[in-house]
This record gives sequence, C-alpha cells and structure tokens, in this order.
Amino acid sequence: MKCQQDLRLFLCGDPCGSTGSVRPWPQNTLDKRRKSKLIAPIMRHLKDKLANLLEYVGLKSTSYYHTLAPISYDPEDMQAYYLDQSRRANYAGPFDDNGVPLYAGKEENVHLPVHIAFWALGHFHLHRRSGDEKHRKAFLRAADWFARDQDDRGAWQSPLAMKRFRLKPPFPSAMSQGLGISCLIRAYRLTRNEPYLTCAVKALRPFHEEIRDGGVTSYHEGRAFYEEYPVYPFKHVLNGFIYSLWGLYDLVRFADNPAARELYDTGVRTLMAWLPRYDLGYWSLYHISDGAKNPATIHYHHLHIDQLTVMHRLTGSEIFGEYRSRWERYLRNPLNGLRTLPAKLRWQFFDG
Repeated sequence: MKCQQDLRLFLCGDPCGSTGSVRPWPQNTLDKRRKSKLIAPIMRHLKDKLANLLEYVGLKSTSYYHTLAPISYDPEDMQAYYLDQSRRANYAGPFDDNGVPLYAGKEENVHLPVHIAFWALGHFHLHRRSGDEKHRKAFLRAADWFARDQDDRGAWQSPLAMKRFRLKPPFPSAMSQGLGISCLIRAYRLTRNEPYLTCAVKALRPFHEEIRDGGVTSYHEGRAFYEEYPVYPFKHVLNGFIYSLWGLYDLVRFADNPAARELYDTGVRTLMAWLPRYDLGYWSLYHISDGAKNPATIHYHHLHIDQLTVMHRLTGSEIFGEYRSRWERYLRNPLNGLRTLPAKLRWQFFDG
C-alpha cells in the first residue's frame, strides 16, 4: 500500500464528477442500449476471429489487437521499448472517467492490464518522437493506474476469464507484471517520482511465488517459467513469457535491481533450453503443454520472430538468432501457414 499512498502526494486533480438532475431514459430505450452493449463486443470478438482466419489466405488483418509493432530496441537508448507500440495509441475507446482505456469484453468494459500497458507504451513512443504533451499525459494516466490498481502482493489482476485454458478471474499474469514494470519504470525516468519505482519493484513479488500460491511462476523439469496464464496443467505461452522477461530486464537496466537480474537470468536460461520445443518443423507453437498442439496464428508467428530478434540482440545467444532465422524461413512459404490451420481449428473448437 505504501506506493499507492505516496502516489496520492503527486497525483493532480480531483475525481471527475457531475451534479444536477438527469431525466431518466425511457425503458424501451434502456432495453435497446443494453442489447446493443451486449451484442457489440460479441460482434467485435467474432470479427477478430474471422480476421485471424483470413490472414491464412493472405488478407492482412486491420484489427487493433492484431497490430504488429516494429522492433525498436536500441542498446544506446535505454528508454526505447523493445517493440514500437505507437500504433496502439490510436484506440477509439471506450475509456473510463480518468481517460484510461477499457477493454470491451463480451459482458462489460474492464480495465485489462495488458491492454492498458500497450496503449501507454504507444503514447510513450509518440511523446518521445514528437514531444507532444498530450502523449506524455496519456502515458502518465496509465502509469498512475498501474500504481493505484496494484494489489498488496504487487500484482495486477486480470478481470477476464480465459475459457480456453479454463482459467477464472481474477488472476495475475507474468505478462501483465512485465508490461506493468516497463510502464512504471519509464514513468519514473520521465518524472523522477519515486512511487513509480517503488511499485515497479513491488511487482517482482509474484515472480517469487508459484502459481498455486497466487504467483506467476511454474516449475517444470527443474526450470522456472513465468506464466501468462497461471493454470494447471501448465501452458507455457511463449510471447507472454518474453514480455515478462523484458519487464524484468527493464528493472536491471534502469535500477540495477539484483532480484530482477536473478529472475531475468533464470528465465533466459529456461527460454534457451525450451525454445526448440516451440518448433513444429514448419511453424512455431503459441504455447507448449501436454495437450493438443496449438500452432501460433500468423500474427503471433510474426511476433515470435520479432521477439527472438530482440532476445538475440539482448543476449548475443546464437540460439535466438538460429530460431528467428528458421521461423522467418517458415513464414516465407505460405503453405506452412495453411498447414497449421487444421490443428489450429481443432484446438480452438475441440481441444482447447
């Protein structure tokens, strides 16, 4: 709670509100609005699913959530995030009363930590590029949310069920922890307000706890893995793991934090040892588990390649360069993507 209390000392402005009487909506109008709120997110969800499928036949998705981010890691520029999320700043809403983006779920609009973080990092990139104060303010609104919404154990809880993995909310996520750290540590560098750093360090706590104890770390075959989805049996989602490593590395780069260094080094060793398991011989896997194979979508296969490019630059380890090149070759053959489609559909509809 300490970082949340300190944060109030420098947050500006009073809560938004309004006064005065409001004439109630007619009942039939309210019913229509409720139906519209229920139908709209379902239609968006189905549209995104369709967009995923159309990418297999060469039609690039324009979905906000399929936005690819160019590599922007620069060893000479510490504040640059690893992937340029500036396109994520172009979000049409909804937003809460404080201007923080909400994720439009099937039943309600919610604060989804991963969604907020990508939006924030997008504005951070745009502010650094243009110097525009509106992007700075937007980024700091999101950073303030991360500081306020962090629970006593240092976690940001996901409010959405992951039915495919039989995971009920609320739950922490290593990906949320990594992205939250990346936002907070940049807010600290930007403002020098200590509560941001305090909260970023506090966010390490779930990495020290196993998922059965409410943390985000699993142990399998003597190795630690930071789980995007903390569930049994383990899912070992690749992209979420790497995002978590980047958050840990940010605390190493910006604050020389020894606990973050140990967690990061441990995670990198796991990634190096297990990376071959994500290779199908013609494509990459979204995650590895004891169940049915779940190939990455076109979007996630692209992301895996970019993430491995960054990991190669960060570590100099040849295994990351080797698999990046291999997965790039897979991508150049359009038949490889189509080859994954039966397994992907089977996992989506029958095995997930």
